Amino acid sequence: MIRVLLITGRVVKEHDYFRINPLLKQMLESTGLFEVKITEEFKGATARTLEDYDLVLMNYDGKEWLSDPVFTYWGSESEQALYEFVAAGKGIVFYHSSFSCGEGTPDEYLKLMGGGHNLQTGGRRNPKSDFTVRLSDGEHPITKGLHREWMVVGDDFLPVITWHPEARVQILASVYDSVEDYRIPGFPPPHLKGLVIPDGDISRMPEINTYQPVAWTNEYGKGRAFVITIGHDIDTMRRIDFLTMFVRGAQWAATGEVTLEAPDRSGDNRLNPWPYYSGK
Repeated sequence: MIRVLLITGRVVKEHDYFRINPLLKQMLESTGLFEVKITEEFKGATARTLEDYDLVLMNYDGKEWLSDPVFTYWGSESEQALYEFVAAGKGIVFYHSSFSCGEGTPDEYLKLMGGGHNLQTGGRRNPKSDFTVRLSDGEHPITKGLHREWMVVGDDFLPVITWHPEARVQILASVYDSVEDYRIPGFPPPHLKGLVIPDGDISRMPEINTYQPVAWTNEYGKGRAFVITIGHDIDTMRRIDFLTMFVRGAQWAATGEVTLEAPDRSGDNRLNPWPYYSGK
């Protein structure tokens, strides 16, 4: 059994973590491979807090709004316990906007993720909420056998990643960030403070008209991180390709291996409700 600690508690107001966290727990536990415990306060945590776990699942933004420049962490002792936990050979998953960064983000935390999203250093939110996800690496154990392309609706697409120079990243999935997506009335919205638009020209925004990563792996010491930046709401979570990639990513981060197949939806299994694995 893979023992998981889901760390949450401070999540941007656009995200209903009271609803999402039980769904994350349900997705993992439905496979029969995971046992998930949830904490809303990691401040004061030590190495002993983590010693009974194999994986940390992060649904924690550290801020109230995505555009807030200051990121609130837990203090050096708790952060160090997290770094040492993963570096010793364990795993961590960063879910959706938990890869957000801001003023005060420790360099080592960015190294742990491999890369993060920061509005003050070029990151942005693409206005579209419905988009096509394309596999960048269809041979990785996490993505092998998934559809090359699949749609999500009602989600967040957060382009331009600030990569740590020592990251050991493998990009798994991407979304195309077209300048045409931004040619809409009301862009940029007033709540995205600090957005970088050189000379007010959206065609000069960093890395525009390129495929931007939405899922990747990172090696950290002897351990592993899996980052998946989509998954805003249940509409994406119910997609079989997303569900499979998420649970496989968690297994890979915890163990370095993947044994989980996509849910079997054949025959009478088609009647199983989401999340499809257990049928419960």
